[in-house]
Amino acid sequence: MSTILELKEKRATIGKEIVQMRNKLTGDKVDFDATEKEGWDKANKEFDALGRQIEVAERAENVERELNTRKGGHRPGDEDFGNKKPDSADPEKLTRAQATAFRAWAGAPSKRDLNDEEIEACKLAGVNPRSEFFDFRMTGKHGVEHRGTSPQSTTGSEGGNTISQGFVPNLERALKSYAAVMGVADVFYTATGNPLPWPTVNDTGTTGALLAENAQITVADVAFAQTTFNAYKITSKQLLLSIELMQDSAFNLAAEVGSMLGERIGRSVAAYGTTGTGLSQPGGIITGATSGKTAASATAIASDELIDLIHSVDPEYRVNTGVGFMMHDSVLAVVRKLKDGQSNYLWQPGYQNGVPDRLLGYPVYVNQSMASSVAASAKTVLFGDFKKFKMRFVSGVRLVRMDERYADYDQVGFVAFLRFDSKVLNAGTNPLKFLTQAAL
Repeated sequence: MSTILELKEKRATIGKEIVQMRNKLTGDKVDFDATEKEGWDKANKEFDALGRQIEVAERAENVERELNTRKGGHRPGDEDFGNKKPDSADPEKLTRAQATAFRAWAGAPSKRDLNDEEIEACKLAGVNPRSEFFDFRMTGKHGVEHRGTSPQSTTGSEGGNTISQGFVPNLERALKSYAAVMGVADVFYTATGNPLPWPTVNDTGTTGALLAENAQITVADVAFAQTTFNAYKITSKQLLLSIELMQDSAFNLAAEVGSMLGERIGRSVAAYGTTGTGLSQPGGIITGATSGKTAASATAIASDELIDLIHSVDPEYRVNTGVGFMMHDSVLAVVRKLKDGQSNYLWQPGYQNGVPDRLLGYPVYVNQSMASSVAASAKTVLFGDFKKFKMRFVSGVRLVRMDERYADYDQVGFVAFLRFDSKVLNAGTNPLKFLTQAAL
């Protein structure tokens, strides 16, 4: 099996081959012959496949680090775990204990013996494996706080158990994998879900003025507005796991449950974060954007139209670090073949993993929730300052373990809930614009 480094080197080599092949299209030669097209399609498919292999390999490497061995011991409930605060004297030791404690909590319905390692981990992390509810509070990139609550109450006084950091990072990675908008948006977290007004102001139409000696200045008031962020609830739906699966000593429950539930929630975040109406639901990045250019064709995109789209956005936004293109992968396949007046391809591949491809000098991001084909009236390409798209997440994820509901199937149910909202922050200067295909 190839190493991650070998995969990255191979992808870079194929990327260079793609550029070399496209450079053969010069002068009157505007398209490949049958053999060349076969090679072109094969190289592009390998380039994309290697990108996915690198992502899978890196994820598997991270998961492997979290695996822990087990040894025999006690049943859940035999120990008085209480609601102790976790011991944070040794962060590395605590992180390992949290991952093991989460496995003990999630596997409690299996009625298997908790081993000595899990008993000590629960004590160290302050986890009560008998609890049925846990809140996973995301407070930043790595500052993740997880609190457990008793089945009878959701108040803070009934919780206080900090548990596995393995769950939320895996869930967040899955969220970002599916929700492309989350990867480029300005994401922020709040502890509560009350309506949050965000003030905006547009003073771009006001200029200074010459002032004569002893003359009185004129008044030019500033008109403030506001965008309100709410907190809409999303559910992962139920995830059922067999008792046998949870008893498997090699099963890293924290990582797997986090990934599976994260993917489910991620699909919803991606959909609402892209095309949500903003009426009783989150607002999407496309919904909040404005029209920048209408294509001449209903079924094609011209290179000049992409240039016009860029220049439809104010230059002040185009110099920001968050500016770029976004489109569906199928639309990107069309755009990748476009050339300028000198027969040079507009698209430039990112040779290094994690470095986005570029189009006319700007990074390109794939969003599978956008229009998937170049069709009449479709909003196919988005361009602008993505940091003006704000995503609010309330606290984090609440995970519920259902012990009895599926007991007759010898299964345990898990369900996750997430509250979020999203909107384009537009004071009237339109930081995000889209290309619309012509209507039939």
